[in-house]
Amino acid sequence: MLFLCFGLASLSAKAQMSEIGIEIGANNYIGDVVRKYDFSNNALGGQFFIRRHINDGVSYRISAGIGKIKGVDDEAFDVFSANRAASFDGSFLMTDLLLEYHFLNYRNDKLQQFWSPYVFFGAGLYRMEGQDQDFNNYNTGMNFRIPVGVGVKLRLDRRWVLGISTSAIKTNSDLIDNVSANSPNIKNYRGGNPNDDDWMFNTSISLSYTFYKIVCWKPFF
Repeated sequence: MLFLCFGLASLSAKAQMSEIGIEIGANNYIGDVVRKYDFSNNALGGQFFIRRHINDGVSYRISAGIGKIKGVDDEAFDVFSANRAASFDGSFLMTDLLLEYHFLNYRNDKLQQFWSPYVFFGAGLYRMEGQDQDFNNYNTGMNFRIPVGVGVKLRLDRRWVLGISTSAIKTNSDLIDNVSANSPNIKNYRGGNPNDDDWMFNTSISLSYTFYKIVCWKPFF
């Protein structure tokens, strides 16, 4: 049976692929304190992930990680920001389930295609703890998050894959920066917009290792 499996590998056997990897990058934020993307607010984050390939184009990924996030009022933006002078610095724990679609079959040796752009989206949970400009400690509680992003994967060899990606993450919370319409430390109508949730952003580089499982053709008798 073993001989039959290897002998018919090119015809009937199919390889199931899974990956484990790590991802390290920069987290950023846009909300009531920072209203445009500012590279000076980049903060380090990382995560561990497991990926399973459904077929040549589609895979899903389960990840868990930790990250830092921060922001400072741009006092030149308007008089309200100058008077408020808000800031925050925090960290968060997260877990995501992502679905990925690859535009090119970058894992087929016969095609000599070693890279592919891809898109991904999914859902997850996170909890953030932070400290504001007045040294008040706060947390967001457990919240639902929705990441959407794009990236490029490069197959270094049969086992190793390098990835670069960027994503926008809907946080479903207005409490990331501790500035909201109901914040007790923000007075005189200098709070946030209650109709506009905060957003997180992530730009990362990843490295993963691939495991192959050969599923053999089974005879009917």
